[in-house]
Amino acid sequence: MRPSNQAVKNPAAQARQLAGVTALIRERTAGNKSTLAIFDLDGTLFDNRTRTIFILREISEKFCEKVPQLSRAFETFQALSIVDYSLDVTLGRMGVKHPAETAFIKQEWAKRFFSDEYQKYDMPILGAKAYVDSVHKAGATVIYLTGRDVGRMLVGTTEVLRLYGFPVGVAGTMTIVKKEFEQDDELFKKEVSEYIDRLGEVVAVFENEPANSNILQARFPQAASFFVLTQHRPDAPALNRGIRKIKDFRLK
Repeated sequence: MRPSNQAVKNPAAQARQLAGVTALIRERTAGNKSTLAIFDLDGTLFDNRTRTIFILREISEKFCEKVPQLSRAFETFQALSIVDYSLDVTLGRMGVKHPAETAFIKQEWAKRFFSDEYQKYDMPILGAKAYVDSVHKAGATVIYLTGRDVGRMLVGTTEVLRLYGFPVGVAGTMTIVKKEFEQDDELFKKEVSEYIDRLGEVVAVFENEPANSNILQARFPQAASFFVLTQHRPDAPALNRGIRKIKDFRLK
């Protein structure tokens, strides 16, 4: 059996669709057939808003005289919902309006956000660890396909996956990152998908960026394509038909 290509409309339907992928993997494994499941990281398996907030808090404390508006913002900070995909929007919501302060914060944020050290402050999306573990145990090769780069983020990526108990560095797992930070994410995933297509049958793809989700659905039309409803680029294209929307990875 193959999961149907309908959009998930409620938690029960989400659970059935996700469980259907695992059941298909077990079926293929029992028939001695290789299967692959592709998972993006940022915004798909992990909520990186916590990374941003930790970094901004650190900047506010370390450079309090240079970033007075940011420092004042943390006197009343209450919810992660203030964090947007865009750092400019986030800072605006926090009351940081001065151009020089904004520019300084963005520079310091970028040094930290795109580094090994700060990835440990990400938080797994609800149910993500348990679900990826179930997919791996069912027999699929789990492929972490991320726009993070090898030079600055591969070590931290491996460490945070291990920290939260995701299968990593063992048989039946692969972690694929960009060779160069500057490479366009969409081009990277399009090129890598051609390589993955030669490895075996992709049965499921999980993404949170519409453009990437569309690219991977086009490459693997027989796979179940899932779109995680977190954050994505504001200029993203419309999501293709047949890609299922899920809130998280919970099965109950």
